[in-house]
Amino acid sequence: MQETIVMMRTFLLSALGVFALFTINSSAQSGGITPVATISQIQRAMVSPSSDVIFSIGSQEPETDEDWQAFENAAVILTEAGNLFMMDGRKKDDGLWMELAGAMSEAGAAALTAAEARDVDGVFTAGNTLIEVCEACHQPYRDGGRPMGPPPGVDDRP
Repeated sequence: MQETIVMMRTFLLSALGVFALFTINSSAQSGGITPVATISQIQRAMVSPSSDVIFSIGSQEPETDEDWQAFENAAVILTEAGNLFMMDGRKKDDGLWMELAGAMSEAGAAALTAAEARDVDGVFTAGNTLIEVCEACHQPYRDGGRPMGPPPGVDDRP
C-alpha cells in the first residue's frame, strides 16, 4: 500500500507541476489567463487520477502523514480542476456546466477539509458526492445521455 501511495503522490505532484508550468507560461505570454489544456486533457491528467485516489479511501485507508498528503493533494487538484472547467474558453455554457463545475470544486474542497482532519468518513462522503457530480456532468456533456460505465453490450470484466 505504501508503494501505491508514494506512486500516487509522485504522479499528483507531477500533474500539479505541469499545471503550474502551463499557467505560468500562458500568463507570461499573453499577460492574462489563456486556457492551454482541453477539457479532455484536464480530465485525463488531473481529474481521473485524482478522483481515483479519493475513491480508493474505502479500500486503502491512509496510515501515515504521507498517505494523507496524497489524499489532500488529490482533493486540491479536483477543487482547482473544477475552477479550470469554469474558465472562458473551456466552459460549455453558463447554466448546468457552471453549476456542475462549481459542485465539483465544492466536493473537492469537502474532501480536502476531511483529509486535513484525517476523517476517513468525510473523504468517503465527499467521494460519493463527487461520483454524483461526475455522473450528472458526463451524461449530458460527454456520454450523450448514457449513464457512466461501459457502452451497452460491452463486457468490462477482467
